[in-house]
Amino acid sequence: MNHSLFASTIKNLTILYVEDDENIQMHIAEFLKRYTSRLYLANNAEDGLKLYEKIKPDILLLDINLPGMSGIDLAKIVRKNDLKTRIIISTAYTDKEFLLTAVELTLTRYLVKPVTSIELVNALSKAALEYNNDENTQLIDLGKGYFYNKASKLVLLEKKEIHLRRKEMQLLEFFIANKEQTLSYDVLEYEVWQERPMSKDAIRAQIRNIRKKTHSDIIENISAIGYRLYDGINK
Repeated sequence: MNHSLFASTIKNLTILYVEDDENIQMHIAEFLKRYTSRLYLANNAEDGLKLYEKIKPDILLLDINLPGMSGIDLAKIVRKNDLKTRIIISTAYTDKEFLLTAVELTLTRYLVKPVTSIELVNALSKAALEYNNDENTQLIDLGKGYFYNKASKLVLLEKKEIHLRRKEMQLLEFFIANKEQTLSYDVLEYEVWQERPMSKDAIRAQIRNIRKKTHSDIIENISAIGYRLYDGINK
């Protein structure tokens, strides 16, 4: 194993490791701490979910058999609104039903216990590669489970395509390209409707259509100024 290469691969990624067996957790955590300082630990899925919501890890390493909520259940919750975090699950068994679930959850890999250091390194290296190169890194969070995929130019809700008309998509893409700015009616008219004048009422109608097809907070009205794309704060 190339230790320096593995360290450079994961050192900037945040890893959340959820495992209820203290001995296994301690062993793997000690190994990972040699390569990264961005490792977080939880002993059950409930605490793991709280940590996940707080730190938004890049890689989620899960045991399938956890007290209370299972690792699979936690992965399902994460996948409802998050297609980007890479998920690795460790399990003491394999069966057809589990393998089908693994496919549905877009798992990077499942590891059968006992997990060797080489297997763990290979899985984490694959997860890091996917995180950096997979098209899911092209996802823009639009809130409430909606994402815009820059690679495919689609709006998605849990992988289901949301159909927008051409002008609605152009308008949304302009907001995405200027997602930290408040955009006035004049700017929207000039940049999106270059070929012909567009009234404020017509622009409002297009925004209402986008909201109806997604959610009401996706484009925020800034009184007397214009509009701004969803930023995820206090929503």
